[in-house]
Amino acid sequence: MMQRNRLLAPLLLLSLTACTQLKFSDSPHPYDPQLRHYPDIKIAFILGGGGAKGLAHVGIMEELMKEGIYPDLMVGCSAGSIVGALYADSLDIRQVKAYLLPQVRENLVNISLNFLPFGISDGNGLHSFLKETLKARYFEELKIPFVAVATNLQFGDMTAFGRGELIPAVKASSAFPGVFTPVEVQGQFFVDGGVANNAPAEVAHRMGAKFIIAIELDAGLPDTAPSHALGILRRCLQISLRHQSRLALVNADYVLKVSLPEMGTFENGMNEIVYQRGREVGRNQASKIKQLIEQKLGKQTEVQ
Repeated sequence: MMQRNRLLAPLLLLSLTACTQLKFSDSPHPYDPQLRHYPDIKIAFILGGGGAKGLAHVGIMEELMKEGIYPDLMVGCSAGSIVGALYADSLDIRQVKAYLLPQVRENLVNISLNFLPFGISDGNGLHSFLKETLKARYFEELKIPFVAVATNLQFGDMTAFGRGELIPAVKASSAFPGVFTPVEVQGQFFVDGGVANNAPAEVAHRMGAKFIIAIELDAGLPDTAPSHALGILRRCLQISLRHQSRLALVNADYVLKVSLPEMGTFENGMNEIVYQRGREVGRNQASKIKQLIEQKLGKQTEVQ
C-alpha cells in the first residue's frame, strides 16, 4: 500500500499543475434522471462506498438472505453500486460473489496516463468488467429496482441514476476522484457518489421503502497517526466522511457497520478477509434485523 501511495502522489501532483480544463455544460440546471415510482417497496438495501471493502456487502447480504431477508430495492454508492447492479441483474448473491472474489485491482483500475490531468485511469477496466458480467444494459431491464448514486461535478448535487443506460451510471458512481476520470452523462460530468453522499438512505426513503437497511463500509479510523501531509489529508477526509454518513443514515431503519480502518481504498489481496468480515457482521445481526422487520411490517412480510 505504501509503495502504491508513492506512485499515486506524484501523478496527482502532476494533475494539479496541468493547464487543461473540463468544459462544463451550458445548462443552468443539473441533470436529473427522475426516479421511477414503485408502489410497494418493502425492504431496501443501501450499499455504501468503500473501494476494495465492497466485498463486505456480499458477505453481509449472504447472511441476511439466510434469514430470509431479501431486498425489493437496491441503492448503491461507488463500490456499493457495483455490488448492487450485479445483484439486481441476477438476484443471485452467489453469482455476485463468484464475479467479485477473484478480482484484483489491476482488473478494475487500468492505468492510462494519456488521460491526465483528470485521473490515472479512463475506467475501461471497470467498463469491460461490467459489460462482461451484466446482462442488462438499461436500468429498466434489471430484475428489481436499482439506483446508483453519483456526484455532479459541475453543480455539486447528488444524482440518483435509476433509469436509462446502466453501465455509465455505475461507472459515474464509482469514479473515485483523482484516480478515475470523471464520467460524462447527458453532457455533464460525474464523480464518485461518496463525494456527496456515501450512504444514500434518503433515496430509498424518497422512493417509499418501508424498511431501510444500510451498510456502512468506512466505519472507524486507523489507530496509527499520519506520517506525512497526504496521510493527514486522508484522515481528514475519513473524519468528514464519518460525519457525513451519520447525517445520511438518519433515514435508515437499521445500520450495519463494517470496520476495516487500516485497509486502503484500492488494497490488493484482501478479498477473502473482507468478504468473511462481512459475513461475520451479517451473521451477528441478521436475526435481530429480521425481528425488527416483522415488528414494523408484520410477519406476512417476506422475509422469504
